[in-house]
Amino acid sequence: MKDMLVDTSALIAFFVSSEKHHPAARRFVMESPTTRWIILETVFDEFVTWMRAKVSIAASIQIGQILRTEPLYLNIDDADDAATWETFCRYDDKRWSYTDCSILTLAHKLKVNDVFAFDDHIQQMEGLGIHRVPS
Repeated sequence: MKDMLVDTSALIAFFVSSEKHHPAARRFVMESPTTRWIILETVFDEFVTWMRAKVSIAASIQIGQILRTEPLYLNIDDADDAATWETFCRYDDKRWSYTDCSILTLAHKLKVNDVFAFDDHIQQMEGLGIHRVPS
């Protein structure tokens, strides 16, 4: 089984049928049946908050319950939080969110280079060993 970090943009595209990248997200997941999703606490927070505001409270709770149990859900510990903050400060020339920086930081820590995303910020991390999928 291959591990892959999942960005908020991919979760939105996968779960919200009206989103622009929905067909590509669904196709990619269908073509990757043995890939295990890794959902970071920061991504989860961003996603369920977005779902609550843009879709519905019920959908945010229902999908949130799935994401906390079916994929690998990782809490950010104090060391990861400090490393993410360092990354956030180091790349002050980028418009990366704290969540984007947590993905970069944990990708390096976990040695997981693939990130399921449609976010251009993740694409900008290519030179840092991150591979955005689908490309």
